[in-house]
Amino acid sequence: MKGLVIFLGLIFLLVGCAKKEVPVGPIPEEAPATEKVLPPEAISPQPEETETGKLSAIETSPEFTEESLEEAAHRAEKLPPEERWQIYGRSTPPLKAIFFDFDDYRIRKDMIERLKENARFLVAHPEYRVELQGNCDERGDRDYNLALGEKRALEVKRFLVNLGVAEDRLSTVSFGEERPLAPGHNERSWALNRRVDLVIIKETY
Repeated sequence: MKGLVIFLGLIFLLVGCAKKEVPVGPIPEEAPATEKVLPPEAISPQPEETETGKLSAIETSPEFTEESLEEAAHRAEKLPPEERWQIYGRSTPPLKAIFFDFDDYRIRKDMIERLKENARFLVAHPEYRVELQGNCDERGDRDYNLALGEKRALEVKRFLVNLGVAEDRLSTVSFGEERPLAPGHNERSWALNRRVDLVIIKETY
């Protein structure tokens, strides 16, 4: 009798399981062939803001050495020309140039720390006004490059403002391809010419 009860119980379980349906979600559709999905590293990172203020975004940036503009310019002049260009472009030392990929105005990930260093210096020195000068390499027509240079300058401005620099201290201008820093016609020179320079134009007082 005991064996029959166990046998009937097993049959009941098997029948119950057979009737249970497994929920099936909708089959994901493939993205349209024309849609381009950017990888995460291609999207400009956004500086984080907190309730304690925007300055927290630059707390982790590398320390800068406090020095006068004259001392910084003298130190920069001692560097070999190409090394100096790779760091400063035509920026006013100790401010550093921000470089861009070809035909792009998004901030590269390797430029984030430079932006933080620049912001730290500018926050510590509110007496300086800065012109953000957008530049392009020689490829593309004049009007396109002027527009692209302006977009680059505006993107740097946006980041600096998000990092705590007062917006009214920052102006933008685009030179397009008209002021190449490196004279060559190759990728090495083009990479140096795709940048935004941070040039101190006057003191605020």
